[in-house]
Amino acid sequence: MAGNIWEAFWSNTENHIWWKTPAPEVMDLIASLSPVDMPRILDLGCGLGRHAIAFAAAGFSVTATDPSPTAIQHLRDWANLLQLAIDTRVCDAMDETLPSDFFDVVLSYNVLYHGLRAQFIQAIRHVHRLLRAKGIFFFTCPSRTDGKYGFGEMVAPHTYRCTKSITPGDIHYFADEADLDELLQDFDITMRQKSEGYWDHDGQPQFFSNWIVRAEKTLQSRLRQR
Repeated sequence: MAGNIWEAFWSNTENHIWWKTPAPEVMDLIASLSPVDMPRILDLGCGLGRHAIAFAAAGFSVTATDPSPTAIQHLRDWANLLQLAIDTRVCDAMDETLPSDFFDVVLSYNVLYHGLRAQFIQAIRHVHRLLRAKGIFFFTCPSRTDGKYGFGEMVAPHTYRCTKSITPGDIHYFADEADLDELLQDFDITMRQKSEGYWDHDGQPQFFSNWIVRAEKTLQSRLRQR
């Protein structure tokens, strides 16, 4: 269902402009890494490919996945135009054909919280499998002070089918700090901060509050679903 929502979203070219500019925090991440020491990047849920393009332009070897064929085709055309080599795949975030213990960095920007908490846990475990030892997991998710929290249909604790989203009908899970500690027991959290402000939603200001998290893969799995 979520894949269909995003395919419809990306099929409307009016939605492309804002989503083609890399996020500042991802550009900071790129600047902190070396393509020699940590060359293999996975952009999990890449959308139009703004971050995959940024990593590839900085000299990294990039794999980018998304369930939307329209989004992936956009990225392929963009990469060809810039003469950048990016391995692109139409698949969801839980695709089992990606190699284990392989990637130095897994980036998942505004992706893995779309669904129930149990699905979030499964996705985090999947990322742990994909990363090499000491690999970096960089992701975002909304906090419980976000303007969308509490609106729409509550489908599970802290989980809402949003009506105030850019993709109405999409399910969002909202995390707090203690929750992130539990969700990331398989990782050492090296950075966790909130990005907050207002965005224009159909002419109305809406408050956003998103966690930005950087974590490092530990060698033993400790995560337990409650």
